Amino acid sequence: MKHPSILQSLLFAAALTSVAAARADEPTPVPASGTMGLLGQTYAGLTYSYLNLDSSPVNADSYSAEFNNPLNASLDGILGYNFTQTGVVAGTRLNEQSLRAAVRAFSSSYSWGKPYVEGGVGYAWTKFAGTHDNSIVWDAAVGAEFQVAPAVTVTPYVQFRDEPDLAGGSTWNFGVKGNYWVNSQWSITGGVNRDDDQNMGFTVGTNFRY
Repeated sequence: MKHPSILQSLLFAAALTSVAAARADEPTPVPASGTMGLLGQTYAGLTYSYLNLDSSPVNADSYSAEFNNPLNASLDGILGYNFTQTGVVAGTRLNEQSLRAAVRAFSSSYSWGKPYVEGGVGYAWTKFAGTHDNSIVWDAAVGAEFQVAPAVTVTPYVQFRDEPDLAGGSTWNFGVKGNYWVNSQWSITGGVNRDDDQNMGFTVGTNFRY
């Protein structure tokens, strides 16, 4: 399967940078406060997801880039880009690109974790067999970030996403993701999710604080 060369190169470069940094310096212990998890952090992230599409002869690959920046002590601003492409269907592939902006409000008042609510809006473009389509996209989510080890957090979530002018329309996504801070600037992340059409997604990635 041929993947988008630019995004593939970015992921490869990020992996090489991470390995080089890990070998050059001993991992710096993450302080007990202010650096746990991803909520309230300033970071850039790259992820790859393998999508197992139910009742489909092909599956799909998805590449994402995301920038998170705190707007205040309990509110994050998010910018993201995604490219998703299926395997070959009738001699061609379906691909979708989307841009998204979102805000995520969370609370640090509880000892058990950080609950949050999130809302986003964006735009999506699709292409299949020479046919182009597009739609506004909006989504809403709730979840909670739990610290399960000094540098590890686990975040279950539920998300509703709607692309009203595209085939497929709205979906509910149920998932969990984890994050491990290798040192004070670099983390690795992974996750799994399932939507109400029984499609499964498996994600791996990396985040860099800046």
